[in-house]
Amino acid sequence: QHIHKFLNETWTSRYHKELNPDLLTFLWSVIASIFSLGGLCGALIGGSMAIRLGRKGALLMNNVIAILASILMGISFPTGLFELLIAGRFLIGINSGIGICVQPLYIGEVAPKHLRGGMAMGSSIFLTGGILTGQIIGLRELLGGETYWPLLLSSSCFPAFAQLLFLPWFPESPRYLLIDRGDEMSCA
Repeated sequence: QHIHKFLNETWTSRYHKELNPDLLTFLWSVIASIFSLGGLCGALIGGSMAIRLGRKGALLMNNVIAILASILMGISFPTGLFELLIAGRFLIGINSGIGICVQPLYIGEVAPKHLRGGMAMGSSIFLTGGILTGQIIGLRELLGGETYWPLLLSSSCFPAFAQLLFLPWFPESPRYLLIDRGDEMSCA
């Protein structure tokens, strides 16, 4: 409802007429569904990114996409550009698609043999935990209110910044180093 209000106000201030309810529904549908299209694109390019940049490099580059998406979604309200909201949702979808493709691959390849299964299953547990966290902070009493919804949408930059800070200290995947780069000395 807050995004509906934002769309109506933006349209009215831009074109000096009310937004048609059918067009409002269409714009809302685009904003809601463009995430899935971005996720599909991200999943399609995630594998080639993991080979070209390495597992760790792909995850680091993916954080740049998440931060850019967060900025676009965060500034959409103050600038009055709902198009930035659409672009940000598309980019965060790409980020999610790449992440869901590359992150379990990286975890499975760097984890010790006896922990590999548990670590790979941890991906789905943390994914579910992230969804739960998003639902909780999206409550009206927290960041789901009328004044804070842009902060809610741009809060995806926090895990991206954390990963940019800590991931460089982690090793590159030995499988990537040996098979994709042919660097036997680095993977030992």
